[in-house]
Amino acid sequence: MMEMINGGLLFSYGLIWLEATFILAFLLILHSLRKHIGSPPLFFTFGVIIMFAHFMAAAGVRFLSTNEGVDLGVSSSAIMLPSLAILLVIYIVDGTLSAQRVIIAEMAGFGMLFYLRSVGALECASPDFANSNGLMGDLFRQLLDATTKHLASSTIALTFDLFLIPMVFQQMKNRKFNMFVSVMLAILVGELFHNIIFLCVFYWGNPEAILKFWPRLLPQVFLAIWLSIITTIYLHRIRHDVPKTERRPLDIIVAFFGAYSQSKLLEQTLQESEQRCRTIIQNAADLIFVSDSRGVVIDANHAALKACGLSTISDAIGENLQTLTGVTLPDPEKEQLKDGSILRAKLPGNETELEFLINRIYVSGMPAYVFIGRDITERVRIAREREAWRSEHAHRQRLEAIGRLAGGIAHDFNNHLHAIQGHLDLIYMEGASEENMVHLEKIDNISQQAAKLTGQLLGYARKGRRQNQIHDLNKILRNAKELFLPDSRAGIYIKTFYADNTIQVLGDETQLNQAVLNLIINARDAMESLPEEQRKLSISAGTLEEMKIAPVPPAEIKISPETHWCGIRIKDSGPGVPKELVEKIFEPFFTTKPTGKGTGMGLSMSYGVALEHNGWIQYDYDGSGAAFTLILPIVENNDFKN
Repeated sequence: MMEMINGGLLFSYGLIWLEATFILAFLLILHSLRKHIGSPPLFFTFGVIIMFAHFMAAAGVRFLSTNEGVDLGVSSSAIMLPSLAILLVIYIVDGTLSAQRVIIAEMAGFGMLFYLRSVGALECASPDFANSNGLMGDLFRQLLDATTKHLASSTIALTFDLFLIPMVFQQMKNRKFNMFVSVMLAILVGELFHNIIFLCVFYWGNPEAILKFWPRLLPQVFLAIWLSIITTIYLHRIRHDVPKTERRPLDIIVAFFGAYSQSKLLEQTLQESEQRCRTIIQNAADLIFVSDSRGVVIDANHAALKACGLSTISDAIGENLQTLTGVTLPDPEKEQLKDGSILRAKLPGNETELEFLINRIYVSGMPAYVFIGRDITERVRIAREREAWRSEHAHRQRLEAIGRLAGGIAHDFNNHLHAIQGHLDLIYMEGASEENMVHLEKIDNISQQAAKLTGQLLGYARKGRRQNQIHDLNKILRNAKELFLPDSRAGIYIKTFYADNTIQVLGDETQLNQAVLNLIINARDAMESLPEEQRKLSISAGTLEEMKIAPVPPAEIKISPETHWCGIRIKDSGPGVPKELVEKIFEPFFTTKPTGKGTGMGLSMSYGVALEHNGWIQYDYDGSGAAFTLILPIVENNDFKN
């Protein structure tokens, strides 16, 4: 028997909980669709539920269990609690004025119900009405009579709730309670005062009846907590629709008893302004994020979502801005972002570069930040190209200045050499002893070598005449190697790789030989500090495709699809050039060698020769040694004829 009672009790409890859950869920669905179907369906349903609750209360529909000591009104729990919850949702999401409209609609509905009840009671009191309907007319008249006192009590209690619940919620939120606690306390306090006021009015002068109220309080508390959980979940899902503006607890009373028309006008103006701003922000080309002080995103526009590969705003809310955009944010506990500061970032997964302007705002009294980002990828690319062009232009100007200086010196020095050679010729004509003839021949050889050197300087300065002819690339490599070997130091292992096929280039043989020789000598000097067994020099010739070299030409060399390229590659086993000095290695008089062991003209002269022959010198380091490649265009027979 006891199990049957407990089973019936649980079933009745479950039915009330299910009824309350369904009513609240239905009202929340209507609220979520208000932007599509409007608010009237929600308000109409809300009014119907309130009216139905009055009739159920008047009819005395209750859950009563004498064995368990439970006395629970169905209307005050299963129907009124969801109504209070949806009122709170309207206040939180739609604002004070919308809650004010609900209050006015509720009072108007009570007024109309009181009028219809009075008219209905008069009609039921007439003999014709009562006789024509018999028992049904008597029952309806009794229901209307029971509704009178209950309607007055409920009107006072519910009207008080409509003001009290928003005030309690706002007070809790302003004290920094979380959403669930604020919603739960507002509903519990509202339900508590609703029952107290209703009982005090309905059972006026009957304190014993009022004391019977307490047994029904505990089940309503549990039901209120359950409905608070559902309400909080709904508010969390539509958190982007919840206004961030801070309100005062008494705003609902001030708005109601103040100037309604002025409040409505202000709200309309605010809504229009907010709509305009949101339209502008959502359609802006710039990326706009709003985050809290920790960098957690709370809002973003369409451009920002598209740039981050997101489809909806819910995908961005709650994410870390640094994860989405790559922007580096300071630790909020140590440093705060300054208003107007600028940060740069690169989007994860691509090469898009962004520049963010940060503005500080306050949301509900808490600091937040607006990040306005702009794609500066093209601007950065142009700036880098401009800087590279300026650097290359300055380099060329330095080369030209050194060339003019070298040309002037070489020209004057060449005149002195001609004078020396002339006097030698006179001595040869007059005759000399065999002992003096040996010295004269040495002077003659030295003069010829000096004249050859001045000719190279003049060629570097572009004042000498280059003898352009077609040459075999392997021959240039072989000649440079033969020039190097007599002067090379012992202990260097040299490995040479010649091109398999004949590769022809157009240029001055002497200058090309000197350029390759300078590269070989530079490689030899780079290995001076290594033990002899580690000094390895690799010299190779061939096309860039055969040597697997990707061409990286300087700005002044334009590569066309019709041009094929070849190269002579000099690779040593030395330590290579430090990264910070790579851009300077081809500058005149720049050297990494100790004082007195290098003039800084070798690589510079080779680079100048390469440019004069429409090529360049390319440096790379693979971890096992440095490599310099003299890159030249391949000349076909038809090209030379043209």
